[in-house]
Amino acid sequence: MDKTTYRQRDPSLAARAFARAAMLVVCALFPIFPFAAAAQEAPQAPQEQSLPKGALPADAAAASSPLAPIAEQSPRQTFMSFHRLLTRAEDSLLTAIRLTGENDAIFDTPEVDALKQQAINSINRATSTLDLSQVPPANRRTVGLSSVLLLNEIFDRIPLPDPESIPDTGMIGDGTAIRGWTVPGTEIRMVRIDRANGEPRFVFSSDTVRRLPEFYARVKYLPGRTNGDLDFYQSFVLGPGLSMPLELYRYVLNMPTWMLDDYYEQAVWQWLGFAVLTLVTLGVVFLLLRWEMHRPTTTNAVGRSFRHIVAPLLIIALLSGYRWINDNLINLTGDVLAGLELVVLVFQAIAIAAVIIMAFNAVATLIIAMPHLRKESLDASLIRLALRVIGILVAGYVLALTAAKIGIPLYGIIASLGVGGLALALAVRPTLENFIGGIILYADRPVRVGDFCKFGSMLGTVEAIGLRSTKVRGLDRTLITVQNAEFSQMSITNFTRRDSNLMQATIALRYETPDDKLSEVVEAIDTMLRSDDRVKTETVRVCLRGLGSYSLNIEIWGYVKSADWTQFLKIQEDLFKQVIGIVRERGCLFAFPTQTTYLGADPFIDGDAGDLRRRIATETLVTGTAAEATSGNTAPGTN
Repeated sequence: MDKTTYRQRDPSLAARAFARAAMLVVCALFPIFPFAAAAQEAPQAPQEQSLPKGALPADAAAASSPLAPIAEQSPRQTFMSFHRLLTRAEDSLLTAIRLTGENDAIFDTPEVDALKQQAINSINRATSTLDLSQVPPANRRTVGLSSVLLLNEIFDRIPLPDPESIPDTGMIGDGTAIRGWTVPGTEIRMVRIDRANGEPRFVFSSDTVRRLPEFYARVKYLPGRTNGDLDFYQSFVLGPGLSMPLELYRYVLNMPTWMLDDYYEQAVWQWLGFAVLTLVTLGVVFLLLRWEMHRPTTTNAVGRSFRHIVAPLLIIALLSGYRWINDNLINLTGDVLAGLELVVLVFQAIAIAAVIIMAFNAVATLIIAMPHLRKESLDASLIRLALRVIGILVAGYVLALTAAKIGIPLYGIIASLGVGGLALALAVRPTLENFIGGIILYADRPVRVGDFCKFGSMLGTVEAIGLRSTKVRGLDRTLITVQNAEFSQMSITNFTRRDSNLMQATIALRYETPDDKLSEVVEAIDTMLRSDDRVKTETVRVCLRGLGSYSLNIEIWGYVKSADWTQFLKIQEDLFKQVIGIVRERGCLFAFPTQTTYLGADPFIDGDAGDLRRRIATETLVTGTAAEATSGNTAPGTN
């Protein structure tokens, strides 16, 4: 449309053109205007004017309530409902324009906002007469907006059928247009889509919605039936969004003519605004990422984890503002806006998924940082894994919903994940085995970090229990890594889990010890152990256990109330010193391995030879130990 011609036409006609151009821009604003505005008392919209010949009359009865369902039970009802809703939206905006011209306010008054809300409600309901099932959910508002305006512009340029000739509910019952109806002389078709209760509903087909730009290109050079050669669709496409006050809207339309030239359904000023806004947004995103990479790090793991979330959150907010300005201020339309919506939605979904994963990781770090939880324990590993898995699942759900919004079938995604999951499970079977082994270790808890244990033929202290392997520090200070699948199947002896330690020793007294002294030593040691609070009384046993090759062996048996090995050795050392004192106090001596040589005359003497031949016989006693300790050390005896 020639913008100069548009500005020079009759003011009332220009106002109506302005309203028709703006009425579909306003439908993009429903998230912005509070719904409470609709409850304010607004000026009454003017009564619908009589229509030119060939146009359809408004159905006042159907408009009596804003909650009344749209009449779509027949092609006639759908056709009339579409026209009525657009006429009501146009009249509301005409009233808003008139009120704006009557005052000097730069910003819209509450009355004007209420009229905008009425237009929003009418246009939203008009889009329900279209079958948008083949349009990605993310683009349905944008496509519905453009399609309603295109369809209305097409109807304004072609001969319309007599309303009485359009099939009504009675004709449908007689078998006429039972599955649909085509506007005579066109390829614009309505199809029947039954509701859940079986009630018929006629809407403009998805194929018609898809081909509306093609139909419009064929008729846009024809004069309009209601407003001559004014092209309301072009006015909508090339004008700004109605988020700007209506007063400022007029100034935009008065820009130089070359700024309003149309290129790919967008004006030059819109392309310039879009380019500048895109460059600014990319620059801010770059600065945010650079700031995130170069800002000073903190040694606090919890603080560091939560700080990583800030940049993605700012990017999400920035993308939302970027899309809103392009849609509601610059007023991009058509395929450009639809593509922009999909791109912004994808990047926002990626950023949201990243925030979710980072948030769950930060929560895991916060829990693991608690004083009572060791960072390398199996509990910490499982908490970290569980929260990470939950975060990944939630992020995946967000991405799946986003894929569904942009038109990728969700069931296809789930099916591909099932096949991919099976292939992945086969490929990472060893890892899964180790993971299951880690779960078994967590369930049974045979060891914990810091436990000294024996597994297989090795001894060592557990240093870390992961989801894949367990690390043990050996006695020679080497680090042993055992796969969880193997470790969970071993016979594990956990020395740290002992509630007490066994003190077992055998002391050896010399055979020269008198019987009464031997009995005193046994009784004194037994009494000493039973009276010591560090020893479990019921486990004490002291008795003459055997007769050795060179000693009388007394066995000492009892459990010390100490699970700590180092502390047990100290207690055992003190008890052994008391045993030594008891033996010495009673004048007894410890036996030690001895060797005795006996010299004697040979009983056979050769008297006739007159000389005595002697024979030396050596007898060696069996050597034993004077005292044996459970620690494996040998205490030498004293003589």
